[in-house]
Amino acid sequence: MIQLQRIYRNRDNESENSFEGSEIRSYEEYLAMAEIPRYEGVSARVIDALKQRVGRDDLSIDKIAEDIKLSKRTLQRRLQQQQANFAQLRDILRFHYAIKYLIDEHMSVDTVSKALDFSDRTSFTNAFKRWTGLSPSVFRKLFRDYA
Repeated sequence: MIQLQRIYRNRDNESENSFEGSEIRSYEEYLAMAEIPRYEGVSARVIDALKQRVGRDDLSIDKIAEDIKLSKRTLQRRLQQQQANFAQLRDILRFHYAIKYLIDEHMSVDTVSKALDFSDRTSFTNAFKRWTGLSPSVFRKLFRDYA
């Protein structure tokens, strides 16, 4: 709470979209970080399959391999040929949807965690902190007015 108060105090002295002098980025910077890059080949097929399942179904490599009609091992091998791996692609997609769900959809942290197929809220919170440096609840408090 004290850190949030410092952030808000500092924010009053700076422009509304800037967090200069802190580790916190602007909302636009987080959106840019969470943008899903363009992929080709099997990576693009994995991203498309993940998009179809996000918020509805299991995001495991087994299910995605099934969806794109490859064995799990063949999928891993083809991703490796493209210098990619499944966990990285899934994380990119999860980060994109986490921001969308927290800010645009006003979903609870628990609901976002379930929608993005995390095993529990703590796993989601740890991943979100890794991506942004902030917990999901702090992120929402800082940027809730951007939707």
